[in-house]
Amino acid sequence: MLSAISKTYCSLAVLYRKYDRRIWYLFLARVFSAMGFAIVIPFLSIYLYSELGIPMKVVGTVFLLAAFSRAGMQLIGGELSDRYGRRRVMLLAMGGRAVTFLLLSLLILYAQHLLFIVLAVMLSYGFGAMFMPSADAMIAELVKDQDRIEAYGIQRIGLNAGWAIGPAIGGFLASLSYFWLFFLTSILFIFGFLITFFFIGESNKNRSRQSAGTGLKGILSIRNNHDFLIFAFFALLIFSIMTQIVSTLSVYVVSEVGLNKIHLGFLYTINGLVIIFLQFPGISLIKRMKLTSALSIGALFAGFGYSIVIFADGFWTIAIAFVILTFGEIFITPAGTTLTSNWAPLSERGRYMGVYGLFQSFGRSFGPFYGGFLLDAFMHQLGLLWGAISAIGLVSALGFFSLQWKIKPKINVSMVKTQTYSAG
Repeated sequence: MLSAISKTYCSLAVLYRKYDRRIWYLFLARVFSAMGFAIVIPFLSIYLYSELGIPMKVVGTVFLLAAFSRAGMQLIGGELSDRYGRRRVMLLAMGGRAVTFLLLSLLILYAQHLLFIVLAVMLSYGFGAMFMPSADAMIAELVKDQDRIEAYGIQRIGLNAGWAIGPAIGGFLASLSYFWLFFLTSILFIFGFLITFFFIGESNKNRSRQSAGTGLKGILSIRNNHDFLIFAFFALLIFSIMTQIVSTLSVYVVSEVGLNKIHLGFLYTINGLVIIFLQFPGISLIKRMKLTSALSIGALFAGFGYSIVIFADGFWTIAIAFVILTFGEIFITPAGTTLTSNWAPLSERGRYMGVYGLFQSFGRSFGPFYGGFLLDAFMHQLGLLWGAISAIGLVSALGFFSLQWKIKPKINVSMVKTQTYSAG
């Protein structure tokens, strides 16, 4: 494994020359945006639960409300990026997040009123959701189709570089003042906005709709692609447990296992570092298998990781669980995005990314909702609490595996070759 890591990262110079520069500027923008989000999100549940005294079931409901905002904006962002360009939507998303996190910092400093905080959280999630389908569609347009999974892996490394740095900063700031936590996040999103504005040009030069109509009619046309919707449903399930790491699990390890906020920050740093160093070797493995097989393996890792939490009694047990959960991320995230990109017709990439993001967003926000209820109900029955969450990982793994007989072979591989490449 060490030799594989060394060989992979010694070729970074070759890799840099291989791709359009916009891929690397997008990588850098993601580093700043992920760092900002990672500074805040692991501690948002703790702030609401510990500082404002809100029950976990209400905290879960806050995330569920954010899901509706994120889901709707995910669809809108994908649709708008097909019509008006990827860059414009990305700028709107980055700028909007900077403003809403600034607003959150001021609300925490002066108001601390739950309703206003919830509205600001919903806005920040909504703007963030607009960014993802536009950015993922841009990558598909800037690289050769057989290089997609590697390009998405590069973006994952950028995201997790931010995750490696952000939580450690967040843990320190949260122990001082939650105001600075949210204010610094706003500044980091401004950096992401400036990188996008000055260095990332448009990739979707031909924005005419060639199929399926526009607006709601076009979005609803995807309902006829039953296999894609089944895949998206299992994606919803697996992302609903992957997101427990920043909601239910974060509250549990602080309130029950006894870790402090700085320890929690280090755990998320471990999560980011594992992806930085193992994402490329993971991609090498994914390239040798069907994408549905990679998704199944990732789901099994996720389910197994949460089962370890049942026996957690300190930092190192939780750290092992975090590493195993991270292995799941390494397989699930690039494989899911690549499969969606392969599935999408050329003129509907943003739309398909938006619908996939819709299911992913519901999963990420429905997870904290039911996780909060489970935590309140089974705080001292750990087999039921974490066993139920682990079981969802197993169901997802079986679901992804069953799809391999339904999906066309040319879609279900990372090395697909078509004639849709555009250098922009």
